[in-house]
Amino acid sequence: MSKTRLMTAATTALAGLLLTGCGGISPGVAVQVGDEEITTREVDRVTANYCTAVGDLDTEVPMGFVRQYVVQLLTLRAQVSQIADEYGVEPGSGYYNDVAQRQGTAATKPEEVRDDFVELASASAYAQDVLEQVGREVLEDEGTEDPSVEQATDAGIEVFNAWPETHDLEIDPRYGLRSVEGVLSPVDTNTSVAVGDFAKSGLATEPDPAFASSLPVNQRCG
Repeated sequence: MSKTRLMTAATTALAGLLLTGCGGISPGVAVQVGDEEITTREVDRVTANYCTAVGDLDTEVPMGFVRQYVVQLLTLRAQVSQIADEYGVEPGSGYYNDVAQRQGTAATKPEEVRDDFVELASASAYAQDVLEQVGREVLEDEGTEDPSVEQATDAGIEVFNAWPETHDLEIDPRYGLRSVEGVLSPVDTNTSVAVGDFAKSGLATEPDPAFASSLPVNQRCG
């Protein structure tokens, strides 16, 4: 299974399960993933560092869009990490080869942003590697001999899908992420009312370059 297909399946599963936990999320916490808390401070730091790392973009985008992307990847990585612990697996050479490539790219960026850039950029490879191993273990325990990579990955995604049924998985609605037709998508979860077409452009689900360029420098990326 390709990394693109894995990320689509994983984020689709994540989409259907975020916002389903019981009770409110704790103050200062962006996402509760099992026994791990991703704080709003961490999200803000990683977002700022990632924006610095990617440098000049073809078009400027609102920082809120970058922040949503960061929340998705941090959540994915946290969940997969806990699944890895539960099944006693560690990422293999495929993941570490990807990390090495990302580190090569990161070497040209400011030192203080490199670690966060590599963590986000390698999240897909991490999920691919771990879930394939988990799926292979599950299938072999069930008696399947020498499962293919696709079979193992599919089985790993099933484990990923089922994990939130027995673990907390909640996200602060301020990040504007919600399941829309099975895909984790940016939507307006803000209770305030946007007045006028220009104000509404800040709530769009696709970046509006004109709106982004109108924002203060610290609220846009690129």
